[in-house]
Amino acid sequence: MKEVFLAVFDGTDECKFAVRYAARRAKINEADLLIVATVDTVEFTYWLSVNSKMINDIEKESREMLDVLSLEIRSYSDINCNYIIEHGSKLEVVRRLIKGNDSISLLVLGSENKDKKPGILVETISGVGYSIPVTVLPGNLTNETIDRLVTI
Repeated sequence: MKEVFLAVFDGTDECKFAVRYAARRAKINEADLLIVATVDTVEFTYWLSVNSKMINDIEKESREMLDVLSLEIRSYSDINCNYIIEHGSKLEVVRRLIKGNDSISLLVLGSENKDKKPGILVETISGVGYSIPVTVLPGNLTNETIDRLVTI
């Protein structure tokens, strides 16, 4: 069974850097890359009449971002990369994916630069832990720095 590296993408720069790192590492390790975008449907439970429209709009926006990301990845790596959009919080989705797929062997996350807090997913994972290694990249890296980190 081929290894799969997992990266979470929400359109932020720190997630782009994490995806770049994951793609470059996946190439070196001959692993596949799975990129997940999430739609947190809990936010819309109070607006039941517009719930479906809002979710559809967010899914469309996520697909568009993933299409652009796919082109970016192809510009620096030729790995096998799959993209999915899942419903739920980032934390719930990541847990569910790791538990449901034994081939996922690495989780790569980007840490936020704002407010000196790394983000809820990074904070929770550092406190709870996961059954696989987790790489957290600071959000202030450059593409060149990331490329140097993964070059053998």
